[in-house]
Amino acid sequence: MNSVLSIIFMMIFVLLQTTLMHHIAIEGVIPDLSLIVLIFLANRNGRVTGETAGFAGGLVEDFLSLSPMGFHALMKTVIGFLYGYTFGVVFIGSLLMPMLMVGIASLIKAFLASVIIALFQVPGSIHSFFSWQTMIEVGYNMILSPFMFAFLGIFKFLLPRAR
Repeated sequence: MNSVLSIIFMMIFVLLQTTLMHHIAIEGVIPDLSLIVLIFLANRNGRVTGETAGFAGGLVEDFLSLSPMGFHALMKTVIGFLYGYTFGVVFIGSLLMPMLMVGIASLIKAFLASVIIALFQVPGSIHSFFSWQTMIEVGYNMILSPFMFAFLGIFKFLLPRAR
């Protein structure tokens, strides 16, 4: 039940990101709220929840964007899997660790996007790992991460149950 609620919560943030966040864009770049939520969920619940939430959130993002089907789902699944390994190993404080983890995940996402675009020759894509847009998104995500982690920590159903 915890994983289902986490996936639903992830999808809500994907919808929020794709519909309302364009009003606060900097140079056309919006923060990736779903990535921040994914890192929180994967770190607090493990690989299975990270992969599942990443895949479900990525599919919703694919449906709501012009990207090829599976583009975001693949990236978010890989990131959810990788950050699931931090469960029980990396304990997130209030400021530095959320920023560091989200910054690294944003760079991984940009790298994966560049690789997927190059491998599958996605038409009309101009995404580059070494662009100003990538650096703006990384900074934007890092600045929002401590606030998002504090907000997400309020919801006890996102945390694993004690056994």
